[in-house]
Amino acid sequence: MLTPQQSAHFDTFGFAFFRQAFSPLEMATITSAAEEIWRSDEQEIEGEERRLGYFVERSQPLTALVTDERIYPVITDLLGPDLLWICSEGNISNRSTVGWHPDRKYYLSGEEHWMDFAQIKMMIYLDEIDRNSGCLRVIPGSHRMPFHKSLALQEVDSGAQPFGVDGPDIPCVALTSQPGDIILFNHTLWHAPFGGGLQRRYIALKFAAWPTAAYHIESLEKYGTGVFEPHENFVNSDDVRIRDMVRVPP
Repeated sequence: MLTPQQSAHFDTFGFAFFRQAFSPLEMATITSAAEEIWRSDEQEIEGEERRLGYFVERSQPLTALVTDERIYPVITDLLGPDLLWICSEGNISNRSTVGWHPDRKYYLSGEEHWMDFAQIKMMIYLDEIDRNSGCLRVIPGSHRMPFHKSLALQEVDSGAQPFGVDGPDIPCVALTSQPGDIILFNHTLWHAPFGGGLQRRYIALKFAAWPTAAYHIESLEKYGTGVFEPHENFVNSDDVRIRDMVRVPP
């Protein structure tokens, strides 16, 4: 569970960082399970990265992360007990730069009112990374309007340097990470890695609050399509919490 201070931090700045939530032994198990999926899946690398969807759904050790007591209570604190599973991914990236972006581009005309639909991404890096080797950088508070929309100039025309500085020099927090750390952030938070090293591996779990309005469904149809086609291993899970998370909303 989150302390009141941790909840206030996430609400205000749009992210949370928990260092060494998992032990080296636990990370060895997680990494081994992830590597087995990457080895067994024949999907070709697209560009400079290999991104596999329905990732933790394929492996029992990784599925266990979803309801782990270091993750599930935190997510329910932030989204409520009636939460929704979006999907997962496993990524191996060789990209040296990924420009600033939010995962939910609610600065777009007609989507601004979607900002109140809470959605969260949780990331576990499998390798040690710092600001020079592609750690996640975040712009605190950029998950809220009008700040969220004002940063869109950077994504729409990054070559123009709308703020007069290169991407890595935009004011931000660099979340240097070691295996065992957990990063949580709001899907509307602006983030980016710069100077990424080769074979940068991470696992991502994605959650949303239960939709209560038509535009929440519209957001999921555009950005979270995995909600409507959950993996059979989750649909048939023995864990009631997982089955509850993959109920397809009306």
